[in-house]
Amino acid sequence: MKYELVIFDCDGVLVDSEGLSSQVFAEEIGKLGWQISAREVLQRFKGGKFADALAEIEANITEPMPPDFEQLLRRRTFAAFEQDLQPIPGIVQALNALPLPFCVASNGPRNKIELNLGITHLLPLFSDRIFSAYELEIWKPDPAFYLTVAERLGYAKEACLVIEDSYAGMQSATGAGIDVWVYAKDEVDLDIERAGVPVFSHMGELPRLIQEAK
Repeated sequence: MKYELVIFDCDGVLVDSEGLSSQVFAEEIGKLGWQISAREVLQRFKGGKFADALAEIEANITEPMPPDFEQLLRRRTFAAFEQDLQPIPGIVQALNALPLPFCVASNGPRNKIELNLGITHLLPLFSDRIFSAYELEIWKPDPAFYLTVAERLGYAKEACLVIEDSYAGMQSATGAGIDVWVYAKDEVDLDIERAGVPVFSHMGELPRLIQEAK
């Protein structure tokens, strides 16, 4: 088999959280005076560093950013997740059928990753193989993010496959010289399409695609 380790992003790859979080984010940004749609939030900030998103918000509002904005946003987002969050269709079957080890690596804080995986009953499948950018102190799209994850688990970059859904995550993997496949449930981001990386739309097909990879 070509690969020895699969590294999954979390939001939009393991859990179907992007729509919920972008809606809450848009509503909270609107309260600050910048009227922005959930779709635009997703386009602008998906997969990126939260601090960069905050900087862009500050540049588009006239009043100072409330000091508790991030805490309020995360509380509202977590509440939405607890009520409506679902796993990505087919991911449970895919994880149970994968013939090789896997882990999760996300730009989000550990408590968010564990909450999302816990709500969707995926947490037991990952145990101690959870990597947060906040603990690594490296954020996508920095290539060092995925390189560090591979190194900490003892795998050469050539033996790893990253599963992403964002352009920033794709950049992190390709910049590190690690193969990356993009999961696109709906439309494919234009920048990802231009990059020419493999794209698939049904998570249940992943084990077969990995076994057939050359």
